[in-house]
Amino acid sequence: MRYTIRIVLALALLSCAPYVLADSINVVPYSSLTGTGLITFDDVAGGPMGTNYDGILMSGGASFAERFVGQNLSFDGDFDVLSGTPVGPLALQTGVANQNVSLIDGYLETNILAGVGPVGFPDFDAIGEGSVAMLFVFDQSQLGFFVHEADGVGGSETVNFFRRDGSLIQTIALTTVCPPPQSLRCGMEYGFQREGGVKDIAGVSIHNNDFNGIGIDIIKHDVPATVPEPSTLVLLGVGAMAGATRRWVRRKHRP
Repeated sequence: MRYTIRIVLALALLSCAPYVLADSINVVPYSSLTGTGLITFDDVAGGPMGTNYDGILMSGGASFAERFVGQNLSFDGDFDVLSGTPVGPLALQTGVANQNVSLIDGYLETNILAGVGPVGFPDFDAIGEGSVAMLFVFDQSQLGFFVHEADGVGGSETVNFFRRDGSLIQTIALTTVCPPPQSLRCGMEYGFQREGGVKDIAGVSIHNNDFNGIGIDIIKHDVPATVPEPSTLVLLGVGAMAGATRRWVRRKHRP
């Protein structure tokens, strides 16, 4: 009888093995992603020198802000640092005024999203140093994005993947270095795919310590939800600062 119980327990553990494996996220080539959802932020107003968004920004079936409700925000010099686990259900929390997110356009093929750090918009030492959280309408099995980096010094990005209930799926550390010569589209593409194709990635948060900060665009993911027109979604705290120049954009133009 005792041996029978052991055999039953062993079989039960083996049957659970696929679920253990399903807890991982694989880093894959961006080009290998098969999702047809694409977020370029071109459906949201940007500014030639930067547009500040103090409210939740929505584009292409996802929404963006500083962090998720329940995450702790601290600072490392000019940079945001996120820790802790969001509360469920997953929801976005904006930063204080001039410390949420900014949208850059006018120089690149697509708009670029950048978090705004504690120094505050429109300071050169703020845009790109802040954290960014993205919340999807539908749970995802795969996603990817382009990270812009300006100076060749580089740094690291901490990417946290969360389920809809706020639980952490996995944390992945990336290192992005822009090799010389720096160009307008300098940076790296990253792809992420859930083990077994499980669709439970509801949100992602990113913070970094890159010397000049980072920008994010061309987010590829599973088929997006149908969402209202962006003009009806982005209504809170929008302020364009025509005289603000993004430091890492400016440095991309240096000879």
